[in-house]
Amino acid sequence: MLKKLPYLYIALLISVSVFAQDYPFSLPENMEATINITSSSSEEFNNLLLGTNTHHFTTSTEKALINKLKPITIRFPHGLWANWYDWRRDVTRLFGTESFQYEQGVNKTIRTKTVDHLASINIFDNLNIKVGIEGLTSLNETRKSETGKGFDMMWTFNMSADGTDFNNGCPETIARYDDLIAKGFEVKVVEMGNENFYPGQRSSIIPNTEDYIARAKAMSAALKAKDPNIKVSVPLLRRDNWANPNWNQDLTQDLTYFDAVTVHTYVGSDPDDASNSDEAYGTALTARKHLGNSIYDYAHQVAPNKPIWLTEWGVKSGGPNAVSVLGMADCYIFMSENQDIFERANWFSVNGKLNSHYVWETYISPSGVERPRIKYPLEKTLFGSAYEIIRLAIENTTLIESDVQVPNLVDGVKAVNARAVTKDGKTSVFVVNLSNQDVPFNVNIDGDFYTDNAVHKAISFSTMDEERAMGIDVDPLTLISDGSESITLPKFSINIIELSNASLSASKIVKQNEVSIYPNPSNGTFNIKLNHGEDTQYRIYSINGVEIQKGNFVSTKEIRFENHQTGIYILQLEGSQGISTQKIVVK
Repeated sequence: MLKKLPYLYIALLISVSVFAQDYPFSLPENMEATINITSSSSEEFNNLLLGTNTHHFTTSTEKALINKLKPITIRFPHGLWANWYDWRRDVTRLFGTESFQYEQGVNKTIRTKTVDHLASINIFDNLNIKVGIEGLTSLNETRKSETGKGFDMMWTFNMSADGTDFNNGCPETIARYDDLIAKGFEVKVVEMGNENFYPGQRSSIIPNTEDYIARAKAMSAALKAKDPNIKVSVPLLRRDNWANPNWNQDLTQDLTYFDAVTVHTYVGSDPDDASNSDEAYGTALTARKHLGNSIYDYAHQVAPNKPIWLTEWGVKSGGPNAVSVLGMADCYIFMSENQDIFERANWFSVNGKLNSHYVWETYISPSGVERPRIKYPLEKTLFGSAYEIIRLAIENTTLIESDVQVPNLVDGVKAVNARAVTKDGKTSVFVVNLSNQDVPFNVNIDGDFYTDNAVHKAISFSTMDEERAMGIDVDPLTLISDGSESITLPKFSINIIELSNASLSASKIVKQNEVSIYPNPSNGTFNIKLNHGEDTQYRIYSINGVEIQKGNFVSTKEIRFENHQTGIYILQLEGSQGISTQKIVVK
């Protein structure tokens, strides 16, 4: 009997593993997907959506990693530490007192809060641990000498450095600006604090919402006096918050002192946590919907016309596994479909522990303590491999208008999502198959099915929890097919399909100034007026891509919304002039 126990134990483990990996959606068998490409409508892809968060810029090893990545954007400093950054010493240190009182909730209950991660802040201060501005300065100079332009920089400014006098002209903010300019950086975009909606990331200098607003207005005015073209953002919540439930509403009572809103969204549940394991894989696979809701249900309810800076974001369901990177890739497609909303995005992070692009290991320090570090020689996690594929697929491209016909996983999330792009005269389709089955894939260009030569490469997975590390220079893509045979997307896959002989018509887009929509926002009735008298088809979609209304008109049209919630909707107009996409807001 005892000899049989190990086999029973193994069987139990296998059964639990299989159960945990059950695909969470019901899809029809033998489904296929078709991308319908309208080549008369296009827009440039915004490379700033491929930004990342990186840190450590000092040693030759750290600099080599940055040069290897060739980051689109560098955010400095990033995370909580930005709120305690002393630019004069290039260290993290406490500003104000260790604990302070603040007003909590709508009833403004007085509570006491100790600064978050105080012990670590004190260690960084006492040991004079540098954040890395000097190393970043040298990296930036090298970048300028090689390319003629320095890094695109996302600066996060300390909201406490200027003290409690909110009418003092923000001398530390301006001194830091001047120092960065003297070091050769561009200062074009500034986050005013990192997640200051959390009391522990504020200070005794700005303990309450009204204090933050006063300082943010003063900093914005001071920076724009130096350079009127500087853009500044305020951090808004992407979910309910017990400490400051009215934070978003309070900051946006006045919309004139900021240009954008910063949102941090992390999508995912832990499959090893019994309380949410049933949702883990499904959450990652529908990450685009969760990302959208974190914007549309919060920031865009109070500031619908302000662009989003998604300066921290990630998708993770237990680790750098298949569903995590599938959701990640699909979110990039989602942002590319909504470039009027998303202006910047920074994956968190490249070389940190959270959502890292690189494999980490544990080592024994000289004092005998186990510590984590990036493993060398460098190895990519699946996050790193997926990011490499995504940049290859859409960086420096022109996006071509397209739509995919395929069943949904859930309302607003298709089982297959794709973007058609052109680059250097070549046409490709970037495709994510979120389903658990191989899917025949058809390409229709301007009404004609493409049957010519196609080079199909992909990374695919056999299970949802599969993880895969590979060498830093290993190509994560595998050749699936090369020829004129039919295209099939492997299950759980990220694909690049180059259409070797695709023929696209000349790009032609309805100009925005040829369309008038008023009032916008409205209470549910919109008037559309075109500057030409041609028959035009209109379609209205929810922000998650669900069609809710359509019709035709000539020159003018009154559209009424009935039984629909307040929020943002997409109006698509199509006629002989081409296609135009507009954002309309029901308030």
